[in-house]
Parts: sequence; structure tokens; C-alpha cells
Amino acid sequence: MNTREFTELLKGCRPIKDNDGNIVVQSILNMQIVCLTTDREYSLDDRFANPLTSLVAGNQNYGEVSFNNQTNKEVIIPTQMAIMTKQSAQNHGMTKGGYIGSNKSTTYHDAGCVQGSQGGHFRGTQEFRMLPVTIREMAFDAINDDGYSRIYPAIRKLGQQTQSNTGEYLDKYFNKYDSKLEQFIAHFERPKNLIGVIVFIDGEIIAIDKFPSFTYAEQVWDMMIRDCYGALAIVSELENKTANNIFSQTFEEIKKRERQLEIVDLIETALKKTKEKITSSVQEKIKEILELTFDAEKDNEGHTSGINSPNSYILKNEGYVGQVITESEFNHLVSIVKKESFDPNALRIVNELRNKARTQNRFNI
Repeated sequence: MNTREFTELLKGCRPIKDNDGNIVVQSILNMQIVCLTTDREYSLDDRFANPLTSLVAGNQNYGEVSFNNQTNKEVIIPTQMAIMTKQSAQNHGMTKGGYIGSNKSTTYHDAGCVQGSQGGHFRGTQEFRMLPVTIREMAFDAINDDGYSRIYPAIRKLGQQTQSNTGEYLDKYFNKYDSKLEQFIAHFERPKNLIGVIVFIDGEIIAIDKFPSFTYAEQVWDMMIRDCYGALAIVSELENKTANNIFSQTFEEIKKRERQLEIVDLIETALKKTKEKITSSVQEKIKEILELTFDAEKDNEGHTSGINSPNSYILKNEGYVGQVITESEFNHLVSIVKKESFDPNALRIVNELRNKARTQNRFNI
């Protein structure tokens, strides 16, 4: 067991900003996405193959998934990818991400069934989806659980949250919401040179993902937005959550204060001030987690052997859980999610005391 600092997990990354230096934030309902970028030298575009087209999946037992990498490039499996097949077979989900060497095959024995009592094993399929982010915590926690049913509790929870009556059938959720999820993709634009994202709900950070390269981010973008993050918007809509209309509030404040301004100038001033407010809020929330430290437990399950192969570590903290796939201190993939039971205010209290302690003079006589 060792540790990983949050700042080290996302080293080299930075939020994308506009020409005025404001962080670019994309929003829908009460959900916000901050996109991250990095210098081109840290984007390994030529090293890894597209996981959605290079891998073929199959299995021989329930609770496991075998991947065959058919290319001469290495592959990083996206976090918690699911196999949702039209074959007469039991759909499965991964509890984590993974690594597969070029022209190698790897079996993960800590996957889980996601289709109730459906029988049968799948062969040679590329029918990939992703588990919704709302159940990511439970899937990470299920890595060490016994048996093929390890993901079932998370699927049942998803059904309750989204009113989709899933039971233990993930396909029921997708069947009900696929058309809405496709529309959801259109709300977000993938910026150039994307390397990661930070996802906010009600102004709190709930998920962080860092990808191996700009090319990789482009390959998985639609699936991440639709399958993974889309569940957040569905839950928000069902709970009648709405976005805090900062622009309207700011516009009215400026209108009362600057009565001499023309309407065009009012709008321009309010927009500028709104971007500054959003940037300040986002920066404040990101700063709160900069000093997080994770216990990192090495995960050997399913990984191909080799002295130069990347290693997987499961990350755990009082308020967050996740995974990093790393090699020689270079982090290829990072996935972190806030625990549902964790109250970020507890972290703020700790940070406040820590800051007070730093300003105190050392004891002296």
C-alpha cells in the first residue's frame, strides 16, 4: 500500500480557458463540465489504439470478461466499460479500467453480470457501452467482492434513481433513455486538445477523468457524455433540479447599478462578470481538493505481465474512490468519483483549520 497525491494524479493538466483567462464551463440543468488540456508532448496519441475498435470481447464464465487486442498497439480500457450484446448472452460490466499489450489477450475475473437471469456467454463482440457515473462508486467498491453478481446492487440503485425499473437489467435503463441520452450529447462540445474533464453537480465536484491522449479523448467522448455522465442529467431532471441562472442575476445587479449603459453594453458587461464569477467558483472548488491524498493499492487482476507494462492502482480516500493506470510515474488514465455519503463541507472545515495552522507562529519563548 502506498499513497498518491491528487496534484500528482493530474500533473500536466490544466483547465481550458477563454481569451480573457476565464475557465470554460459547459452546463446543463445543475450539471457543469470543466474540460482539461495539457501540452502536446504529454499526449501519447501514437501509442494507444482505439479501445472501441481494437478490442474484441468474450467470456467463458459469468463474472469475467476476456479482451483480445487485435492491433499492434497497446490499449487502455476505459473505466467501467460494459458489454451490451445482442447475442443470446449475459451482458457484463467492468468494475474498473484496464491495460492490454499489443496483440495480447487478457481476462478480468472481477467483472460482473448486468442482465439479471439472462443466460449464455458472448463471443467476438465489440458492442461496448459504459456504466453510468452514478454507480461508479459501487462498482469500484465491488472489485474485491465475490461472485458474478457483484454489480447487481449498483444496477438496482440506478433503476431507483432514474425511475427505470431496471431490477438487475442495465439494458432496461438504456432502452428507456437512449433517445434522451443522444440529445444530451448535443449539449456539450468537445474542445480541441481535450485530455480530461471535471464534472460538477450543484457546484460540487463529483467526478474526474483523465485520458491517455487527445486522440483517445476524442474516441471515447460521445460514450463518456452519453452513457457515463448522462445519468446525472436524467436524475437532475427527475428531481426537478435547475441551473442557478447567474447571468440573469448578474444582469439585474448591473442594470440597477449602471443605469446609463445601453442594453448591448449591459449584456456584454453582465456576460463578462458572469464568466468571472463562474471561474472564481470553479477555482475555489478545485483548490479544495488539491491537498487530497489517496491510499493506492496495486491491482494485478487481469493485467498482462511485463516489466514495462503500466500498473493499475485502486485509489481510496475518506471522500473519494477511483483508479489510476500509471507507468514510471506517468499517469495514462485517472478516474475519481466522490462518495455519495461524503459531505464536501467536512473537507472545507479541515482545509480551514490547516490554513489557520500554517499562519500560526511557531512556539517560542
